[in-house]
Amino acid sequence: MKQEERNLPLSTVAMVFGALSIPLAFTVHLVSLALVLGLLALGFGLWGDRTQARHLLRYTPTSVNRARKGWKMGAIGTGCSLLMWMLWASNALL
Repeated sequence: MKQEERNLPLSTVAMVFGALSIPLAFTVHLVSLALVLGLLALGFGLWGDRTQARHLLRYTPTSVNRARKGWKMGAIGTGCSLLMWMLWASNALL
């Protein structure tokens, strides 16, 4: 019996959150929002990766790639937001 392929849950959400966290990290008052979105993208991406590993060949490769891209962009956005937060807190950018 063949399983039908379907999209990985929250893969699009992880990619959108990861993509939004990068530009928001460089906005003065939205650094904390960028940190939250980056951490959520990391969490959703890792959850999707674990789900896909448990159920091989159930999810489409496109949705798995979306979750991985979301994880990578979330890691970049989280790093940028932490860096900018430290720079703004130390008044190095004023």
